[in-house]
Amino acid sequence: MAINPALVVRRFRVQEIKWETAETFTLVLFPEDVRDMFPFLAGQWVYLHLLNSDGTTWAKAAYSIALAPQECQDRLELGIKVHGDFTKRVSQLMPDDVVGIQGPFGVFTLPSGEQPLVFFAGGIGITPLRSMIHAINLSATKRPVTLFYSNKYVEESPFLEEFLAMQKTESWFRFIPILTQQAPSDWAGERSRLDRDMLNKYGVLQASNTFLMCGPKSFMEQVRLYLSEAGIDIKKQLKEELFG
Repeated sequence: MAINPALVVRRFRVQEIKWETAETFTLVLFPEDVRDMFPFLAGQWVYLHLLNSDGTTWAKAAYSIALAPQECQDRLELGIKVHGDFTKRVSQLMPDDVVGIQGPFGVFTLPSGEQPLVFFAGGIGITPLRSMIHAINLSATKRPVTLFYSNKYVEESPFLEEFLAMQKTESWFRFIPILTQQAPSDWAGERSRLDRDMLNKYGVLQASNTFLMCGPKSFMEQVRLYLSEAGIDIKKQLKEELFG
């Protein structure tokens, strides 16, 4: 019986670690054998295996791929927040260290069609949504995307500068950054927690929209409540992925 390719643990080497904030980083990997690069859908995740000296798995954890499929011909990028022993060990990997990658997995993927999309991200939950945004940006046909991105502080907001720059050049992309604790004096985004009034302000509570969210449980529970109260059919119009 043939083995499901997604279950195979492939050997990848560390190219670099790019620190996005003091607590979050992008792990850049490349396959030992280019034939081990695998197809995936924007939004999917993989298991990252840390290996013992004999090549067996010490421990594994799930992380979303941070790039679009079109960008992963010879490398893979994972968005990771330092939290606990496993992620601390990952953050200490050095160039050319070997890890295992198993996947892809997950059904939290970019919806087909051309309907407008509304994304809700909390913290490192931005990772699978970033993959989808990159995929749309690289596609021939753009579709409207509104991204609500909530963090406590600007210093804790991975990929913030990337999205601020994108909204200036891409007419299909609308970016609403949110800081819930302290904002700098020149902050042009929102300065309070996401709520129903904010959703009404940006006019996103429309039956024609598809909603996707990823982040901490409490954040997602609030989003789900606001959408439900607004009459959105969350069983049909909402997709979600839990982080944390």
